[in-house]
Amino acid sequence: MRTVLFGMPRSGTTYGFSLLSEALRAQGEVHEVFEPNRLEHGFFHRLDGMKWPDRDQTLVKILYSSPEMHGWSGEAAAEAFAHYDKKVFLVRDPRDRWISGFFYRWFYVHQPDPAEFARAHALVRAKEARPGSVPFHRLHADDAEALARHAADQKHKLDELSAFLDRLRAEGWFVWHYEDLVDRNWASLEAYLGSALKGEQDLRGNFRHVARSQAHSDWRRWFTDEDVDFYRPVFEGYLAAQGYDATDWKLDYPASLPAKQGSDYMYGLFHHPRGPHALPVPWSARLIGAARTYASLSLKALGLKKP
Repeated sequence: MRTVLFGMPRSGTTYGFSLLSEALRAQGEVHEVFEPNRLEHGFFHRLDGMKWPDRDQTLVKILYSSPEMHGWSGEAAAEAFAHYDKKVFLVRDPRDRWISGFFYRWFYVHQPDPAEFARAHALVRAKEARPGSVPFHRLHADDAEALARHAADQKHKLDELSAFLDRLRAEGWFVWHYEDLVDRNWASLEAYLGSALKGEQDLRGNFRHVARSQAHSDWRRWFTDEDVDFYRPVFEGYLAAQGYDATDWKLDYPASLPAKQGSDYMYGLFHHPRGPHALPVPWSARLIGAARTYASLSLKALGLKKP
């Protein structure tokens, strides 16, 4: 059985991919294909040179974005995967996806501007201490014209996505909501797949840097009343068309916000050890790492395993 998981960036596709792989492996061999950007002559290709054959028992994860970002246009994906047995598109409340996307944009592979990072990081720190002091949309920009362009661009993209999702449903795709993914409301998807999602395997270690909150409705804490005024006309039409309550804009008004999901998270992505802005490793951490490596090698030499 060939299965594809398609979705917007920052919509839980990596976690969903892990769950689907675990479920399918319970039934037999699975060939994983992770974020290729094209299918040619029976082979998937990725920009870094990775190549996989399109064969039976394949699970593919692709992103709805530009080919330059390892993604696929809707038209290209619908055509390329028409022959697949199970086709799933994962969607997420755009209010949450925008928050997640804002923080992930500072990952070093996206080549973020250091000055822009410093500005955004300082504003996020201020917002964490006093959530109502900085509207979330102003983390993106302060210029009124830039914000107007941003709002118009987001609405246009959501209108296109909504029409595309309607097309996919008509062509037999299963549209999976991120909110059902994290709440473990999996019955409808399991019925479509003919497989049970076990959920015993958490997000794999090599993917954990992408995870931020693994929750939903985060926008209720990060948005202010000013954000509601700004984002309602942008998101309302999409929310109503795609099964969300477009009238629900209730906020939580917390006293503070967690740095782990905000400033610390973006700081770690920007200063990732593999990136150009990596920070020096303290000598104490190097000693601990060397000691662990020595202990591991010693146990291996003795034929023992770590306790």
